[in-house]
Amino acid sequence: MKLWDKIRKTGTSEEAYRPEQATFAVRPDTVYAPVSGVLVSVEEINDEVVSSKLLGEGYGILPVGDAIYAPADGRVVMTTVTNHAIGLLTTTGAEVIIHIGLGTVAMNGKGFTSYVNQGDEVRAGTPLIGFDSATIKDAGFEDVVTVVVSNAPQVGHIEYAAVSNTLIGDRPLVKIGDPLLVIR
Repeated sequence: MKLWDKIRKTGTSEEAYRPEQATFAVRPDTVYAPVSGVLVSVEEINDEVVSSKLLGEGYGILPVGDAIYAPADGRVVMTTVTNHAIGLLTTTGAEVIIHIGLGTVAMNGKGFTSYVNQGDEVRAGTPLIGFDSATIKDAGFEDVVTVVVSNAPQVGHIEYAAVSNTLIGDRPLVKIGDPLLVIR
């Protein structure tokens, strides 16, 4: 075996990497930011289904980072074979859908790594999905992360809670664990 092959084998593979658990204070009625980035309204997302709120009430986040974390305590109720989307049922009954990118289903999983499986119980801050924004952009897709509560009318009134004193181009910057949505 050549020296270069030995060095390659000692490094960690992309599949073996798993981000650390994020820790932040949580309330059961709140959905938190699953990724850091610049906040946009769902109406601004360049997808008719999302922007018309057919998927639910929520936000888009232009991500800074490469991992999606659980935005609340709950159970993973839906995963995709391409690892570009995930659904959670929170302990208070809210169904949260997190979708990474627009059109990224066509990437067939390239650039995405799932850290959880359907049926897993998760705590807020648990790493859910890893993604590579450069791979998404190189494939010709937008990397916006959509976070919506799909059953808002059944669980209560949704209050948009994301605020930040840090602005980028008049848009709030959020970090993992910042409150996004409060269910009343």
